[in-house]
Amino acid sequence: MTHPAIETQHLRKEYGSKIAVKDLTLQVPQGEVFGFLGPNGAGKSTTVKMLLDLVRPTSGTVKLFGQVPGQAQVRAKVGFLPEHLRFHEWLRAEEFLMFHGKLYGLSSAELKERIPQLLSLVGLANNARLRLSQFSKGMLQRIGLAQAMLNHPKLIFLDEPTSGLDPLGRRLVRDIISQLKSQGMTIFLNSHFLSEVEITCDRVAFINKGQIVRVDTMANLLNQATEVVLRVDTLTPNCVKACNTWDLNCMLMGQRCQ
Repeated sequence: MTHPAIETQHLRKEYGSKIAVKDLTLQVPQGEVFGFLGPNGAGKSTTVKMLLDLVRPTSGTVKLFGQVPGQAQVRAKVGFLPEHLRFHEWLRAEEFLMFHGKLYGLSSAELKERIPQLLSLVGLANNARLRLSQFSKGMLQRIGLAQAMLNHPKLIFLDEPTSGLDPLGRRLVRDIISQLKSQGMTIFLNSHFLSEVEITCDRVAFINKGQIVRVDTMANLLNQATEVVLRVDTLTPNCVKACNTWDLNCMLMGQRCQ
């Protein structure tokens, strides 16, 4: 039996009186690029931290590949690019990747082959000897992406991966995601940029105020008609004309006028 890459049941996280994630039930099959879309403060990053066992849920369950995410054998299958990067600025790029590779338990021989490949993939081949303190925000984002791919993960979490990148950098990240998908990797893409999710994802979940609003394929979302609901205090002749012209559902003080 093939387990989903990610499976949650009634996941909830409270910080005192604040509810960050309300009731999240989700399933992501293996090999899918899954978008997690919502405004800032919607609960996206908190959800990712619970999926990675960095934050314990108040209630509910999380499983990655059918297992509890905190187990060592599960963590070995996972890569993670956090939204807010706090890297070791005194290290050179290749030293930074070597350090994290050792934490993954990779051998020196494997890392000497793997690190140049990754630096080339993220467009930093000429910066291997440059200290991270000299990196721009976009370069740090790309070295973070290289770090997330070091251990050949089966599942990779990308938390706002295009943050701080210029258009060329965003295109590079999209190309890398496409390449990883072709290799059978599952990608959980956390973003508030609809354009990025639209281009890269197979399915997307919309979250708002800690609760899933909708989960659907990108094909369905892009091909369906757009429903617009207008709420007005005063129903003017122009408003009625607009409703009739565009077949809109108008609301007058909470009541449909059509």
